[in-house]
Parts: sequence; C-alpha cells; structure tokens
Amino acid sequence: MTNVELNRRAFLRAGGDAMKTSFIALSFPAVLTACGRAEQARLLGEDFTSLSADEAREYDAIAARIIPSDGTPGAREAGAVYFIDNVISDAFEGEKQQLRSGLEDLQAKTASLYGKTQFADLTPVQQDNLLTQSEGTDFFATIRFLVIAAMFSLPEYGGNKDKVGWQLIGFEDRHAWTQPYGFYDSEYLEKGE
Repeated sequence: MTNVELNRRAFLRAGGDAMKTSFIALSFPAVLTACGRAEQARLLGEDFTSLSADEAREYDAIAARIIPSDGTPGAREAGAVYFIDNVISDAFEGEKQQLRSGLEDLQAKTASLYGKTQFADLTPVQQDNLLTQSEGTDFFATIRFLVIAAMFSLPEYGGNKDKVGWQLIGFEDRHAWTQPYGFYDSEYLEKGE
C-alpha cells in the first residue's frame, strides 16, 4: 500500500469524524438541495444568499487551507464557498449564530496575533497556525465537514466542480463497472459461493 493510499484513507476517516462533531447535520436530501443551489449560483455568478462578501471571502480562505491547492485543485477550485453559503442559508438561526461567533472568534485571534482584521489577509503559514489552534472547536469541525461535503459531492449538485475532488482521491467516474469489482468480490467468486 502506498503513502498516497494511506493519506487518502486518513483524510476520509477525518472527514467522517468531522461529520460526527459538526453542529450542522446534513441529511442526504439537504446535501442534494444545497449542492443544486450552489451549482446554479456558481454557474450564474450570483451573489451569495446568506454570506456577506467579507464572510464569503473568509470562508473561502478557510476552505482553501482545509483542502489547499498544492499541486492539485483544492476547495477553492471546487467552489466550496457556494456550497457553504447554501447550507448556511438553510441552517437554523442558532446554527447560523454559532458559525458567526466562530468566525468572529477566529477574526479576533487574527487581530490579536497578527494585527489584521481578516483571516483571508494572512499568509498561508499564519492561516494554518490559527486553524491548528481551532481544530478542537465546534466551529472548525463544522466548517471542515462542510468543505469535505462540498469537495466530494456529485458535481451536478454544486460541489466538486470539474470533479476535482474525485481526481484528488483517485476515484474513477465510470458509467459502469466490470468484474472484478474489488479484491473481496474476486475472492468470493473464486470460492464459488
């Protein structure tokens, strides 16, 4: 097994953990709805529905550090901020306030540590430092979950623009699969069961 495979597994495991700790719970229909609206908004170049321009810039910068563009397209290229905007527009007021408070806390740390008011204005190293400090918070867990959902959703639903998420994990988008489907299926067929 290669390091790439191990890293993918670790990344996907972390994504599952993010879903467990997120204070925004998404059902499959909610993901599909948010993705569909995100795709339409991104294609039409529409304004954000619930995020201000400054908030969108901040969430885009956060998403770009969670799944960066370092040799491969990341969350920014996948249009994660549009997905986040649409999920937030459907969130309960309490959840929206938790996100606002989390972003305000991150911006307060940005100002106290680096003298800037916007997280997006920091260097990537400074951004990573702040996000590392925030890893245990509900805010970070929720944003990480939303970024991962945006990155790996079906492209026609708004996330994963140009299938960049699937390319990142090596997923082959085939119309149909032929035998053997995987090592577990081949063993099953060999036994004749």
